Amino acid sequence: MSDPWGVSGPDFAWLYAWLAFLPFLAAGMYALWLRRGTGPLEVPGVHHLAALAGGSDRVTDTAVAGLLERHGLRPDSRGRLHPVRPVPADPFERAIVALVRGNRIGLRELRSKMARHEVVQELRADLQRRGLQVAENRRRLGWRCAMAVYVAVLALGIARLANAVPLKRPVAILVVLMVCVVGALGLIVWLQLPDRSGRATTQGTLALRYGDWDRELGRTATGQVALHGFRAYPDPVIAAALSTTGDTRGNRFTGMVGSSGSEGAYIPAGSSCGGGGSSCSSGGSSCGGGGGGGCGG
Repeated sequence: MSDPWGVSGPDFAWLYAWLAFLPFLAAGMYALWLRRGTGPLEVPGVHHLAALAGGSDRVTDTAVAGLLERHGLRPDSRGRLHPVRPVPADPFERAIVALVRGNRIGLRELRSKMARHEVVQELRADLQRRGLQVAENRRRLGWRCAMAVYVAVLALGIARLANAVPLKRPVAILVVLMVCVVGALGLIVWLQLPDRSGRATTQGTLALRYGDWDRELGRTATGQVALHGFRAYPDPVIAAALSTTGDTRGNRFTGMVGSSGSEGAYIPAGSSCGGGGSSCSSGGSSCGGGGGGGCGG
């Protein structure tokens, strides 16, 4: 009995194994190639620095830290942010104030909204022009091409299976390889989903570590947050309140202020919590003890 398609089972299994492996390898190599960089190691400003260190979320954290440092924003004990000063000149801080004004919004929800904001998108485009961040459309293109190839490879496997089964040929190895193809296809679908945070190139990583930017910036609250995240904000109470209770949309267990349903009291800048019963603000929220709203601990 002749072999299906004129190709023996073992030969087809070897060929199919290569087809199951090569598209992922090629797309992965292309993704690595996109991360190369040859431009100058220059970081224009603190928001560029934040984007390289932690993506769009870090840009949001840095702008919030700058507003808090200049008392342009104040958080309440439930982690919601409130503007208390006129609209700032910095476009990132102006976008933050516009989003939080009149809205019950915490840091996590604010990060999500800012990731889609035009000022953050323009920042990412500038980083890509400078060779410091991977162009998102090019990154996705590589995985999209690999996904198309894998669909064709899967169709080939199904056709071979449909031909071999009636002839009672062994198909166990082919089935295992097809499962691998399905797994690779699922992984590629996940990898080519839009990445709103951005990915630094090799040049971007070098610029962050050794590039041309003001090292004195790292001593300010804004610079600390840009480099290390909100956990590095000098006031641990505010940092904990925003990080822990930042998303208040479905939060019923943190930041509650008694049964009256009143709003969380403001946490003053520079405040700190000592023992279990020390007060965090004038509104009656407390740290550690039972009763009032939490301070994020």
